Amino acid sequence: MFSTKLLRWFRKAKRPLPWRTEPRDPYRTWISEVMLQQTRVDVVIPYYQRFLNRFPTLQSLARAPLDDVLALWSGLGYYRRARNLHKAARAAQNGLPATAHELRALPGFGPYTAAAVASLAHNEDVALVDGNVARVLARVFRLEGDARAKSWKIAEELLPRGHAGEFNEALMELGATVCTPRAPNCTNCTIRMSCLGRDTPERFPEPKKRPDRPLLEWKAVALRRRDGAILLARRPPDSLFAGMWDLPMSDPGARLPKWPGVRVRGRLEDRGVVAQTLTHREVRVAIRAGHASGAPKTDSLKWVAPNDLHQLGLSSLARKSLRKAGIAC
Repeated sequence: MFSTKLLRWFRKAKRPLPWRTEPRDPYRTWISEVMLQQTRVDVVIPYYQRFLNRFPTLQSLARAPLDDVLALWSGLGYYRRARNLHKAARAAQNGLPATAHELRALPGFGPYTAAAVASLAHNEDVALVDGNVARVLARVFRLEGDARAKSWKIAEELLPRGHAGEFNEALMELGATVCTPRAPNCTNCTIRMSCLGRDTPERFPEPKKRPDRPLLEWKAVALRRRDGAILLARRPPDSLFAGMWDLPMSDPGARLPKWPGVRVRGRLEDRGVVAQTLTHREVRVAIRAGHASGAPKTDSLKWVAPNDLHQLGLSSLARKSLRKAGIAC
């Protein structure tokens, strides 16, 4: 039987990951599942450990300033995940709900995250589908078209009642370690004989045509005060990297903006261009550097000593921009 073979394999082959300590804690399960979205396990582990050292409980995360949360998330990408974690923690300070239906009411809890926390931490009989599960089921059942959408119904039908959490995690593990996107290890797959796509696994799921990534071009100015502090600006709420700190920006054709209370001294020097490829767009930032003085008259700007940069939420693009301007971070 499909589920029996898969569970037997999983009990022997599962990786000893830090969030798999039994009994499962709903809070830690939630943190790990959010971090693992579109991010490799080896990248997530040190972030997960640092995050829980700083925020060991739901209540400690709820009480923390958003800047502290974003600072610990810096470099992990997809920063909306961190903002939603913070919002959800504040909305559920008395504890996360136990059912997927209730969890869906919290910020950032889509069908997958709600089902993951409910099944893994509470063993609720709910199926889940992520990229790994969709790939496994697309190959096993030779699914044409949108495999992820079709996989939800199939996953629900396969779910062994009373073992939902373990079964869901086993499907994800198989996709992550055996039924991989390229060069799947079909020879050693425990469900090989049940797989209709075993002879041509890389045909499934059907590749999606990626839309062209639009190019965003910005100008950034690295201004230093006489004592070495750098002027940083908080990204607006509706912008890319919302809530993060960065060098003050403007559009390519725009004049140098005026920052209330800040006076630029002398001419600005060109420092070159940094580029970053994001999931849905390309970004290029032309960097200029110079000197300034004064006290910003808005909370969205502040001087930061170089030694304090690690305390702020900085995207990897912001760090590249700072380094291009000659500022170690």
